[in-house]
Amino acid sequence: MKDSELKYIWSVPKYLPYVQPELTPEILEQAQKQIGYNLPDKLVEILKIQNGGYVRYKLAETPHEQIMGIGPYFPSLTDFDWTESKEYVSFELDGLVPIDGDGHWYICLDYRENKEEPQVSWIDLECDDEQKIADSFSEFLELLELDVQEDKLVIETVHSIEENVKQIELILAIEFEEPDYFMSGYANYRGKYKDSYIWLTPNKVPAGFVREEDKRYDELKDQMNSSSVQYVGINENYLFLVLSEEKLISEVMEKLGSHNMKIKPITDLV
Repeated sequence: MKDSELKYIWSVPKYLPYVQPELTPEILEQAQKQIGYNLPDKLVEILKIQNGGYVRYKLAETPHEQIMGIGPYFPSLTDFDWTESKEYVSFELDGLVPIDGDGHWYICLDYRENKEEPQVSWIDLECDDEQKIADSFSEFLELLELDVQEDKLVIETVHSIEENVKQIELILAIEFEEPDYFMSGYANYRGKYKDSYIWLTPNKVPAGFVREEDKRYDELKDQMNSSSVQYVGINENYLFLVLSEEKLISEVMEKLGSHNMKIKPITDLV
């Protein structure tokens, strides 16, 4: 990704429980004292925009999906302990600071060779494996790519998602289920089409979401009142259509297009 895209690195809607309080100079100073190293300037710049969370620019062909923030909530960049892991690997863990990971693998700031300008490394605790990803965090950012589901279709519309649901139901002779909001905090319509499924979702979504079951729901729920878009550069009124069977894409595009619905692959717009 380019420097001009840094402000768009965070996924929308942001998953509020994974976002730490606003990064202040005092919080940053304390965190750097705790880990024993200064964080890269570009990382600090990103965390000042949003202090941690899921990202929409990702490292291809890896499970990378977030950059940890700094704060009291899980997951936090300062909340790691290699003590129990050291017996399982043949390489040095001291000097590695995770920015993403699931307990088995991590993407880390790697200060082992340079305490001022860390490399970025991939480590796998289960496989006892380590690999350098980039010589610096800035170089790591240049490797990140916008996470786009290439078979996703875009419906160019000025009408509501509910109106489009009704139109698609008539054209394809299907029935959508009640929309699911649990997974992402916005309407996700699913319908059965032939032996596969079809999903319809909006580009305009809440800027953030938290599930009612979360223990911090009452604290965070007011942050769901503002809106944003999943894909910058695509009209906020447009909708996204996804099919579980790629072989049906052309057929669905032809049927919807024959009824004056403007539909095209997302790769034409992003």
